[in-house]
Amino acid sequence: MRSFITAARILSASAGAALIPGAAWACPGCMVGDPKTAGTYLGMTLVMSALPILLVCGLGYWLWKRHS
Repeated sequence: MRSFITAARILSASAGAALIPGAAWACPGCMVGDPKTAGTYLGMTLVMSALPILLVCGLGYWLWKRHS
């Protein structure tokens, strides 16, 4: 029974990994999938780059206001 469960897990993981590239259809490096994704990748890159900076600055501002 244990080997059946292990085999089922391996089979489901393999099937999932085989289906993922077809669903992704977009390549962040070359933008081959769909031209509309270029703007999305640019926007998400800006958000992910700015978020840590804004969090640190916000924490610093909060601490400055709290202790002044």
